Amino acid sequence: MIYSLKQVSKVYNSRHGKVRALDRLTFDVRPGERVALLGPSGAGKTTLFRLLNATLRPTRGVLFFAGADVGALSRKELRAARRRIGTIYQQHQLVPSLTTLENTLCGKLGSWSLLHTIRSVFQPSRNEIEQAMAALESVGLAEKRRARADELSGGQQQRLAIARVLMQDPQVILADEPFASLDPALTETVASLLLGLVHNGKRTLVATLHDIDLALRYFPRIIALRDGSVVFDTTPREVSREVLAALYVTESAAARGEIGDERARNEKGEPNCEPGCAR
Repeated sequence: MIYSLKQVSKVYNSRHGKVRALDRLTFDVRPGERVALLGPSGAGKTTLFRLLNATLRPTRGVLFFAGADVGALSRKELRAARRRIGTIYQQHQLVPSLTTLENTLCGKLGSWSLLHTIRSVFQPSRNEIEQAMAALESVGLAEKRRARADELSGGQQQRLAIARVLMQDPQVILADEPFASLDPALTETVASLLLGLVHNGKRTLVATLHDIDLALRYFPRIIALRDGSVVFDTTPREVSREVLAALYVTESAAARGEIGDERARNEKGEPNCEPGCAR
């Protein structure tokens, strides 16, 4: 297994006491899987995401990454594990003043020493430039190699974030709402690019999504969270209107019986993204 969660909980301390963000999660993710994480705002998706990219550790339970207990790793081992996990953030995390080529080269930062990083910023090797250009070519940005990141459109910045992950060449790609800021045409383009990175089964993809339709179309496995717990872990075929309504509706609305068919299905009978737009 690439991931194995055993009764994983995450608790935060707040001014009002302890807040349980995740409660006894138990599931596995196999190498090469494509998994979509669904759930309403406050469900625990972001916390789970940060556990999976090893920026947080569980409060209780055990999280295994590639057979290693993340909570027991040393700092050096943790850095090595993080190099195998590529993260695409909703806000891109690009350096605005750097060119697209330089931002792509940043995908190697996790494996470079400080001296190598300083050298590569001013004079990257021919091999590094070739790797970065290949990544930019794959996302259709080769002609923008000299453009600053802040000169790119939102869709181009998202593709640049993907190129940076390609440069890292990770085993796992974690994508946090990768289509949230894109129009429908760009969504299809970026979705094809992202799925193309894992089509051969050599990489694992886990994405948090608010668009139910995209999740059901592109991901063979859907894990839904609510109040820090897994509500269901199944295939798109098993995700019914009733299941979606129960996942996204508030308790008060459920008590008043305000759930209509139109909130879970569109006119073609397909799942609507409306219930999932609130993250």
